[in-house]
This record gives sequence, structure tokens and C-alpha cells, in this order.
Amino acid sequence: MTRSRSALEIKGRMLSITRVRVLDPDSAAIRAQLEQLARQMPQAVKGMAAVIDSEFESDLPALLRAMRGIGIQPLAVSDGPLAAAARDLGLAVVSRDSGKAAAAAPEKSKTPEPPAAAPAPASARRPARIVSEPVRSGQQIYAEHGDLVVLSAVSPGAEVIADGCVHVYGKLSGRAIAGARGDESARIFCRKLDAELIAIAGIYAVSEQMKDSPRGAAAMAYLEQGRLRIEAHKA
Repeated sequence: MTRSRSALEIKGRMLSITRVRVLDPDSAAIRAQLEQLARQMPQAVKGMAAVIDSEFESDLPALLRAMRGIGIQPLAVSDGPLAAAARDLGLAVVSRDSGKAAAAAPEKSKTPEPPAAAPAPASARRPARIVSEPVRSGQQIYAEHGDLVVLSAVSPGAEVIADGCVHVYGKLSGRAIAGARGDESARIFCRKLDAELIAIAGIYAVSEQMKDSPRGAAAMAYLEQGRLRIEAHKA
């Protein structure tokens, strides 16, 4: 019997993929840092597609369990010490030159390299989501495929997230995440910086890492050559 239509259709599509670079082969340390990342940026890590890059021999099954446990979806491993274990587990092995390497999370004294990610296509962008009321502690506001504009303050314990840029026209005391789907050109603007966490395309800094930032003043956060920069900005 002849089929009237094809069983498959194959199309090219740009995906947002984060390269997670293993800096320490200690499985317990990796798990603890991933769990911390999930607490700090639950929306950003949920469903995140990732390629693992490592210079070390490490317990790949344990790493995969830890990543999947917080919602990250490992797609492949970069060619190197983990390649043989990846093939045994049926995981793809890709060239190290297929993207930029990025750390899973920052060290205490500095922010990590950026993930290799493609921003959402322009056709998918939506009008900015505008929030006129203060964002209270425990609230999470998310602007999918667009910018988020908060006309008031963001309280401690609150979280504002956008696939595009985040604008806060009041005091930012909670957490702000821009480029949640990997857009490295996204930025965060606020009238008064007092944030618990700032993140762009998976690169983040917590309050302890922002001691030299313009806290209490108007600020802008952005990525520059893989580094998270936070500087004074005329509001």
C-alpha cells in the first residue's frame, strides 16, 4: 500500500543551547551548585538545553542526574575526557569548536563565561509586558518572548524575568533575569539598584558579587565579551 504523505518533515531551526563547562570534577560540589542555581533562577534553568564541556574525567551519570534533576536537558558532550562515557550512554559527542564554552555558575570572585545561545527569532517577539503595580515578595512576573517593564518597585524576594530586556522604574530589591531564553544582547535597567540577583542569558551575580556596583543608584547590566557588567546609568 502506497503512503499518501511523508512520515517525517525535517527543517532547520536555531535552538538556544547553553554550554556548561565543568570547573571541578567533584560530583557533590556540582550538584550543590546546580541546586543553588535552580533556587536562584528556576525559570531560566527549567527546560534549558545544554552541552557539557569538561577538561576532567568525572562521573558523567551523576552529572546528568544532577542536571536533569533541576530541569536542565543535556543534549550532548563536547569531545574530550567525557566523550567515551557519553557514547556508552547514547549521548551525542560534538566538536569543541561548535560553540562557546560557558561556566555553569560563577566562582565567588567573578562571573562566568557566557553560554552559547541564539536569541528568540524576531518573528516570535511580543509587545512588552507592562506592570504598573509593585512586584511584592514571593511574586514572579515573566514576559515571554519580549521585554518586561515594571513601573514601580520590585521587593526583596520577588522575581522579574523576561526573554528580552527588564526595565524597573523603581527600586530593584529582588531578582531580575533578562535574556531568559539565551538572548545575550538583553539588558537590565533599574532606577535604584539593590538587587539580590542579576542575570542575563544564564550569567548571574548575587548581591555579594555586586559590592563594587552602583548600589542605591540607577544602573544598567549587560554582557560584554562573556562577562556580566553592571554600571551606573542615567535613568
